[in-house]
Amino acid sequence: MLRLIHEQTVIGALLVDDIDDGLPNKQVKRLGSTANPDAYARDGYANASKQSCYVPRTNPSDPTLPGFIDLDETQRVTHSAFSGKIKGFQDAGFISIVSLDPSDLERPEIASGTLDAPEAGDVTIDGAGFLSVAPDTTTVRLFGPGVGDVTLSESQIIAAAPGSVSAIQIVIDSTLVPSLASGDSIVVKSNGVESGPRLILP
Repeated sequence: MLRLIHEQTVIGALLVDDIDDGLPNKQVKRLGSTANPDAYARDGYANASKQSCYVPRTNPSDPTLPGFIDLDETQRVTHSAFSGKIKGFQDAGFISIVSLDPSDLERPEIASGTLDAPEAGDVTIDGAGFLSVAPDTTTVRLFGPGVGDVTLSESQIIAAAPGSVSAIQIVIDSTLVPSLASGDSIVVKSNGVESGPRLILP
């Protein structure tokens, strides 16, 4: 897959209009009553015009992040990336491109959480799928009677040694969660998807 990321060097979304073989058809009204919900053609009909494909300027779920779209590498997408609209946008500095595998976007899963590891007051979270593909970032929410309700970004975690974020483990320094206690809960969010169910610290 290819992720097209808006570089925010121009205002508004960017229209990529040479990759229609990978896009759903428009919802086209059939002849007859427009009040009838069955009077709309379903996606997938041949010879119907396709939906427009835009790279949004900001991320709809987090407006502080640049917008992006993920595309399957169909023949037209590949052609566009090498000699078409996608390449033109990239060369002009309007977008950047990241290659990814669908497995990179799987829901994060927490296997365990350990208090006082590696040092007193720290917490270590083990599992899978913790890394986010740019421009998404990983966040950890810790909440409960002890810690209250704290959400930490990946950059905050890494900035406080020995804090770290990898695909299978997150370490959070005690200074970021000084009141974290047994019974508090943890949720990891990567690629815009939350882990579930929440982990309750033993």
